[in-house]
Amino acid sequence: MRFKTYANYFSRARDLRAEFDRRFHDPLEPRADRFIWDYWHVPNEYTLLRTQAHTFFRPKLYEAFHRHLVEWGRTHLGCHDISPPWLSCYVEGCRQEWHSDVPHGPLAFVYSLTKWNSRQFRGGETFLQREKDVPARFNQMLVFNPAIPHGVRQVRGTHDPRHGRLVIHGWFVNPRPFWYGPLKAEEVGEAVDQGLAQTGNLDLGRGFISYRLKVRPDGQVAQLKTLVSTLDGARDLRVLERQLKGLRFPKKRASTLLTLPLMID
Repeated sequence: MRFKTYANYFSRARDLRAEFDRRFHDPLEPRADRFIWDYWHVPNEYTLLRTQAHTFFRPKLYEAFHRHLVEWGRTHLGCHDISPPWLSCYVEGCRQEWHSDVPHGPLAFVYSLTKWNSRQFRGGETFLQREKDVPARFNQMLVFNPAIPHGVRQVRGTHDPRHGRLVIHGWFVNPRPFWYGPLKAEEVGEAVDQGLAQTGNLDLGRGFISYRLKVRPDGQVAQLKTLVSTLDGARDLRVLERQLKGLRFPKKRASTLLTLPLMID
């Protein structure tokens, strides 16, 4: 996977957007909570307005989004946490030039609160090397390999933050196993370590890959599904997957759904 988009990502997206619009509704009102932007300009690299997302939104609303983001990353990607997300706004002249985000985390994310279908600007798409530009559609989550050179097309046409490109972005970090079911941490760790003891002899290239395993009550793996992969040049991937299907866990009264991430270097 080089990138993937997820539509209708968060059920309270309109609440997040409404809070932003309320704060900037009247440009003549000198509200203290409007003075939040870091105008981040690095010549030939970055130009944008940014602030820490958790300091901008009401605590309960932001906490709901943050919990959703973390839980989603654990169950769908195998990353246990996220970096502190930024809230960024792009108005006239704002952009990001070609760059790579290494070693921030195995996967980057860009969550859009942009009113894309009614936008009053040009540009604002995320571009990735050898890929089509990705528009920042409202309530869309973009996940991509941050090692791929990427950037943001320059925004032209508006100086008003309410009509600019508005996104929450950061990185999914701390890949580690995550599961629902009766298995204990030491049981998961022991089974995985024993089953993958010979992985170092495989040609798996470089990158990140995560799997979803359904472990039956008898301890055998019933299903194996790839969730996301940024591996490049993995010749022995099928061998790895045979090893994963052969993992053996202690017997339990119920099944376990295990998300297993692997960093390959």
